[in-house]
Amino acid sequence: MDLPNPALAIYRYPVTVSPDTSLLEVLAKMNQIHGSQCALSNESKITDLNNYESSHNSQIHKINNCAVIVENEHLRGIITERDVVNWVAKGQNLAVPVGEVMTKKMITLTESEFKDVFVALSILRQNQIRHLPIVDDRGKLIGIVTAETIRQVLQPLNLLTMRRIGDVMTTQVIHASPSTLVLDLARLMAQNQVSCIVIANLLNLSLTSQQPIPIGIVTERDILQMQILGLDMSNIRAETVMSQPLFCMRPEHSLWVAHQEMQRRLVRRLVVTGKQGELVGVITQTNIMRALDPVEMYSVIETLQEVVNKQTIQLVTVNKQLELQAEEVRQALQKEQEINQLKSQFISMISHEFTSPLTGIIGLADLLKIQENKLTESKKNQYLNCISDSSKRMLDLVKNLLLISKSEQINLDFYPLPLNLNLFGQQLIGEMQIYDSNQHDFIFTYYGEENCQAFFDEKVLRHIFVNLFSNAIKYSPIKTQINFQIFLENEQGRAIFKIQDEGIGIPLKSQSRLFELFYRADNVDNTPGTGIGLAIVKKYIDLLKGEIIVESTVEVGTTFTVLLPLHK
Repeated sequence: MDLPNPALAIYRYPVTVSPDTSLLEVLAKMNQIHGSQCALSNESKITDLNNYESSHNSQIHKINNCAVIVENEHLRGIITERDVVNWVAKGQNLAVPVGEVMTKKMITLTESEFKDVFVALSILRQNQIRHLPIVDDRGKLIGIVTAETIRQVLQPLNLLTMRRIGDVMTTQVIHASPSTLVLDLARLMAQNQVSCIVIANLLNLSLTSQQPIPIGIVTERDILQMQILGLDMSNIRAETVMSQPLFCMRPEHSLWVAHQEMQRRLVRRLVVTGKQGELVGVITQTNIMRALDPVEMYSVIETLQEVVNKQTIQLVTVNKQLELQAEEVRQALQKEQEINQLKSQFISMISHEFTSPLTGIIGLADLLKIQENKLTESKKNQYLNCISDSSKRMLDLVKNLLLISKSEQINLDFYPLPLNLNLFGQQLIGEMQIYDSNQHDFIFTYYGEENCQAFFDEKVLRHIFVNLFSNAIKYSPIKTQINFQIFLENEQGRAIFKIQDEGIGIPLKSQSRLFELFYRADNVDNTPGTGIGLAIVKKYIDLLKGEIIVESTVEVGTTFTVLLPLHK
């Protein structure tokens, strides 16, 4: 909160008089009313007082409620409305020098020590005073600081809005009946050291709380003005001079509302009533300023900070939960998109891969049926071989799909048995040559102990390397070389398999997605394929806790390296 310049809270034009000035003259200056010696009857004077209240209401805030006694530029004392009320309550003569009535022991503050408004607030509160003279370093009067002057420059809207009237109001309120004499009201003020008496209807108590119902108020200012007008307070009742009708506040209203009402009505106190209109307290400028006391403010700010911290923690927790939920939703959407994409790719692939061979099978079957007697035996065998090849192609596709489905199961059947890798490699190369009809040159090299037995599931190994060989054959030109190497490293506990071709190669941007289901590189053109084989290979290698590495250069060739741990 930005604090205003404390100099702005100093009222620099207080009433200043000498010690020998009469009290009546001082009162007139404090009220800025002259001609107080006029002879008026009690009735006319009361009317005059009420008219004064009505016609000068807009000027009340300019009236001084104290006078400073100065002699030879030195501060000698101060007299306030409360001092006057106490003097009147004792029945003392008002035609006396103010030096006999003034408070001589004053608390002052030098301007150089007045660093912020809270310094003055603390002094006012600790010493239970309402006026603090500000002097220079030589003791010369500069001005007066009061709760009202501080309130005029210090208006922290948020803090006053936060606090309720019920938190700071004065609950011990002195009240009297409408028939009480004004002189008795002055004595009550003096005895209880209060600035006002609430006039209440004691015959019409609240039905719920048995508390009096306030109907008016008499303040120190009213007593002072009656003295100025020379009214006989021993013969005037409270109901004649009290301020009415009352504007009452409720305990649940904010201090900011009370502050605004005081400014609008130019008063320094408001009566507080309950739900039934019963008297529950009084809210004054001093009460409002107490809410701005540093200790009070720090307490409120500390409480607010705790609330803010708690809400911040809750907000952070909620944000984290929302982030997690958002991430879960994002992943779910991404997964759903991937599934939809896979479904689309699967349908497209199945349609393409099954349509071509089925069309061929149907066409050849129709030819055999229609032209059976016209076809030579060799032509029939050719058609039957084509039908067989197409059927095998479809069967391979179905097997691959079943393998993909099976590899998703956690408990995939895996039975490692002693296997001679040298013999396994030779047999696999022989099978691939027959499958390829010797269109490529296959070279097999084995590095390891001749008859060493390693533990592998031969069926799983065949699934892996048949797929890799199929790709090497499919994407390599005829008469090019395909190398198959096996390195048996017993000490390292692993076997290394390499299949190297001289084919079209794989573009660098496609290599990271090579093992995705249904994915095919951009340069395969019209070469038949499903994008399933390498996905199967990766699934099996992962299940065997192995690793596959691809190295490829477009138009040069591709090398797949498979590293598998030796099983016991």
